[in-house]
Amino acid sequence: MKKTLFIAILSCFSVQLKAQTATVFFEQANEFLKKHVSADGKVDYATLKKSPGELLYILGNIAKIDAKFEDKNTAKAFWINVYNLQVIKQVIENFPLKTVNNIPGFFKENNFMIANQELTLDDVENTILREIYVDPGIHFALSSGSNGSAPLLNAAYMPATVDVQMKTQAKNFINSKGFLNFNKETKTVIIPKIFEWYKKDFVTAYFNEIDFLNIFLEKKLDPTLKMSTYDFDWTLNQK
Repeated sequence: MKKTLFIAILSCFSVQLKAQTATVFFEQANEFLKKHVSADGKVDYATLKKSPGELLYILGNIAKIDAKFEDKNTAKAFWINVYNLQVIKQVIENFPLKTVNNIPGFFKENNFMIANQELTLDDVENTILREIYVDPGIHFALSSGSNGSAPLLNAAYMPATVDVQMKTQAKNFINSKGFLNFNKETKTVIIPKIFEWYKKDFVTAYFNEIDFLNIFLEKKLDPTLKMSTYDFDWTLNQK
């Protein structure tokens, strides 16, 4: 059953979160990610396992935050950062490990307290971000703690720049080596599994996966190519 409460909370922007609280969260998240994530999106889980205090402090401060944001960009940036930080928290709680698939209930069952609600990663991604914002760029901003995801940004997503940051992440990932593969004999482009899992996010009546990719690709794809997907790389995005 969907948790429709999230939609009600995030679609109402009349009550403003205290500016200082929001600002502090974004500043703390930004400093943390710069410190512990490399430029290519790898996380220093080993160090964080030994000293998790900073992360626990940041997340503890927003456990009871009022998340009725005044504008959508603040809400979007907030929930993207929450998702990415909670992924890191779950990994270090179970580290060492080779993949998040070794953590029972990682996406759908393991609860955490944010904004006075018990949520899961699945709640944040699917009930909040995907359902409210209907933006395929979300898939390039969220990190699943895996090398198959777009690289984790080594900075926080900020209200004033979140859309630009998401587009930049999408462009960099889509143009990266190995993102696309080709079978010349069958004239097939082989694309990441996320385009199968979240097909409805990338495809409309007049717009398909190749059309979406061509928005960002420096070398455009032939729209007549066939498409298939390759397996997702679940290995841990460890530094």
